[in-house]
Amino acid sequence: MKSSITTLTLSISVLCFLLLGSCAEPQSSEPSVARASAIAIHDDSGRLAKEFHVRLANQFAVTENTDSLFNKLVELDARYVVWSKTLVKLPGTACNHEEGEHHHHDHAAEAQLAELSDEALLELQEAIQAELMMIINDFDVLVSRK
Repeated sequence: MKSSITTLTLSISVLCFLLLGSCAEPQSSEPSVARASAIAIHDDSGRLAKEFHVRLANQFAVTENTDSLFNKLVELDARYVVWSKTLVKLPGTACNHEEGEHHHHDHAAEAQLAELSDEALLELQEAIQAELMMIINDFDVLVSRK
């Protein structure tokens, strides 16, 4: 009799555990919409930065260092270098370096980003991309005047 009660109690406990567990929100391994958007913006910023850097280098190649445009290009390049330090690897993402590309990550910055909410991370990535877009726009205006 005692064994039957123990078995019944154990069975009820397991059943309750399973029922309660099925009512809970399922844990998804998928990132939130905000995090997925932040990652997409980050990746897009990286692509835009590489394209811009090639354009800037090409413009340097055809601009004499005595030309007034040259000093303005130097200023844009300096802004780009400062900006590029803000584009750090996002927590939970894989490295995506090209073959032979410098492999460096600011682990302290990555750890700080890990503390942000997904929404805050999205806001930050939007601000970082907006800054890059200002640099690119300034370059386009500068080159179109030439």
